[in-house]
Order: sequence, then C-alpha cells, then structure tokens
Amino acid sequence: MLKGKTKVSQKEFIGVGCIDSIKEIIEETRAKKILLVTGKQSYVSCNAKSWIDKILNNIYTEQFNQFKVNPKLDDAYTGVRLLKNTKFDLVIAVGGGSIIDMAKLINILAVQKDSDLVKYINDNTLITEKGLPLVAIPTTAGTGSEATHFSVVYVDNVKYSLAHHFMLPNYAIVDAELSCNLPSNITAASGMDALSQAVESYWAVKSTQESKKYASEAIVLILEVLQSAVAGNKKARIIMSKAANLAGKAINITTTTAPHAISYPITTYFGLQHGHAVALTLGYFFEINYNFEDTDILDDRGAEYVRDTMMELFNMFGVKCALDCKRKWHNLMDSIGLEYNLKNIGISSEREIDKIIDNIDMNRLKNNPVRISKYALKEVFIAMTTNKE
Repeated sequence: MLKGKTKVSQKEFIGVGCIDSIKEIIEETRAKKILLVTGKQSYVSCNAKSWIDKILNNIYTEQFNQFKVNPKLDDAYTGVRLLKNTKFDLVIAVGGGSIIDMAKLINILAVQKDSDLVKYINDNTLITEKGLPLVAIPTTAGTGSEATHFSVVYVDNVKYSLAHHFMLPNYAIVDAELSCNLPSNITAASGMDALSQAVESYWAVKSTQESKKYASEAIVLILEVLQSAVAGNKKARIIMSKAANLAGKAINITTTTAPHAISYPITTYFGLQHGHAVALTLGYFFEINYNFEDTDILDDRGAEYVRDTMMELFNMFGVKCALDCKRKWHNLMDSIGLEYNLKNIGISSEREIDKIIDNIDMNRLKNNPVRISKYALKEVFIAMTTNKE
C-alpha cells in the first residue's frame, strides 16, 4: 500500500460498450482476486451482471451487497471485514452513488491503522494508507460519484462526508448502456441530482474556472435532454451519462452548497430519493442567491461577481430573472413527474418542517455564496407547502 501524500490519478473510459475496458484494467493491475461491490437488484436489472460475468469468468470474485441505499456505518464495517479477511487485488463498484460511495469507504478504511470512521471524518489527515485499485462503474446518470474523492455515510441518521484524494477511484467506466434500462422515476431523480450538482458547483464559493467549465457543460446538456431521457430515449440517456460525469468533476473541485445540505434530513426522515430531495429547494435559491443584501455575501469575490454568476446561470436556463428561473426549474420537475409541493409529498406540519431545519448541518451552508438563516429557511419551506411564487 502507498503512503503519504501521493495523488491519485484517474483513467477514464467513456462510451457505449466501454465496460469491456475491465479486461484492460485487470491486465494492468494483474488482478487475481476481485471484490465486486454491487446493488442487490440493480446489478442484474441493468444487465451489468451478464456482461461482467463473461469478463470475469476465470477470475476469483466475491460480491458485497449487504447494505441499503444511503450507506450506514455498520454496513461499511461489514465490508471492511470482508476486505481484510481476503487478499483481494482489485475492487470493482457497479451501481449508483450509494454503491460507489460504499466501495470508496471500505477500500480506504480497510487499510488504515484502525477503522474508526468518525475519527477520520473529524481529521482526514490521519488517513495515511492508499487502498486497492478501485474501479467505479456508474449505472445511473446522477451522482457522478465515479469522479469524486469523497463518500457519504450516515451515522445514527446523521449524514457525514469522508473526503480524501486517496478515495478518488483509479478507474472510471461510464458506459451509458448500463443506465438505459433505468425506470423513469429513477432517471428523473438522478437527472435532477446531476443538474443540481452542476448548478450548485457553478455558484459555489469554492468555484474555479475549471469547475465552472465542467458545470456549465453539464447544465447545457441536461437541460437539452433530461425530459427525453426520462421518456426512455436511448440517445438522451447516453448524453445524460456524460453530463452526470461532468457534474461529478465539477463538485469534486467545489463540493455542493445549500440545497444538498438541506436535502439530507429530508431523505433521512421522510424517505425521499436524494435527487428529488435536492431539487425540492434548489429553485428557491435562484432568488436567494440573487436578491440579497450585500452584507450577506459569503463569497470573497464580492456581490457583483455573485450577481454576474447568477445572471450567467439565468442565461443557461434561457431566462432573464431569478423568478423566471425558479419557475422554469419547477416546470422541469413537473414535466418529469417530480412533485415540488411539500404537502403532496407528505410534509406539511410545522413540526415536520422544524425537524428538517433543526437537522441541517449549518456549517455545510458556508459554501453557498449568500448567507441564509434558519428563519429564511423556514420561509422557503412555508412557500413550498403553498407553491407560492
């Protein structure tokens, strides 16, 4: 295992049929024993199993799929024990964001001096060992987890992120064939997740010229094809796979902002799909991040820069003002079957709204360009119960 501050570079394979690149990776790594991290049902339904079984026909493999969506700490420890008990040469993750996140987690934790995840969340400089070569193969066009160096994990219903450059997968295989059989509701939610990531990355305090390039390319592509992808158009789903990867590259530089931070307690306590939960509030942030008091700016580049950035986003959405951008966002959600009225989702009481707000990690809002208080968040949620524009 490598130690120290060695950077991880990533080799990408993008395109229809590129799943066969697994053969090249096996030759390159000389892998004899492989751990497959997969979903329980998605691995079969997306046809990945049939293709990968043929490729790995004569190679020793074990499969780890004993975990649910939104990785839990106890599940991660189960995977760590499996990795430690068998001398694998390669880890291959096949699935959506939760599955790839789980593979990153267990791969990095299994080689540290101890496997106390919370300890490394609090101080990632304690991570000194680099894990096995890791291959990430996404089967949804949403999270872009194959392009990022962090993972989400839930500890006692609280969402944490573990981030380290050692966690970036060594190989990313983005084969759109694997997402072509996704149900429309998952395509819709994962598509809005990718779009949300790109938008948030574009306005983030940590944005750079490079991240904005990735983000803007993703936004343009997603707005062009998302509705067709949800309707089942294969060409559109191929483009969505590329766009989601671009959005992942963008947030790998910037991380996400307020809508993502707000989404986690919505998913935890009310079971809403992650991408849908993020999209719920993002439309309102077009206004929050444009119609602000200069004293609320968190971005050191200043109020004029932030407003110019928001205008660039409005132009990408083909509108001229924040209100119209919010309306276009909600119209897009409606057109692909995602509800944006809280009452229709089953969240309506003040107690439920307070539970969400009280469980938002306010520190995660600091990457949003504009400061937002709990009082302002309450107003957003009240508006969401009435669809008040």
